[in-house]
Amino acid sequence: MPFDVGPWELVILIGVLALLFGPQGVPDVARRLGRAVREAKEAVGDVDPRRMLEPGPDPDDRTQTTPDRRDRAA
Repeated sequence: MPFDVGPWELVILIGVLALLFGPQGVPDVARRLGRAVREAKEAVGDVDPRRMLEPGPDPDDRTQTTPDRRDRAA
């Protein structure tokens, strides 16, 4: 089992969830958790590891030329 959780711990966890959210709320919580895990997996899959190795502009570098708000026409 992941995180070294045994069957009794799962039973206790499901019981606590049922007490907190009610019997109708547990499937909704599980559905939201599954959706969040799925979205996280998709986000990780969308990252191109080759782009992570390429040097790019440093967002903290203040020396780059950016237009000043005062220079813009109102």
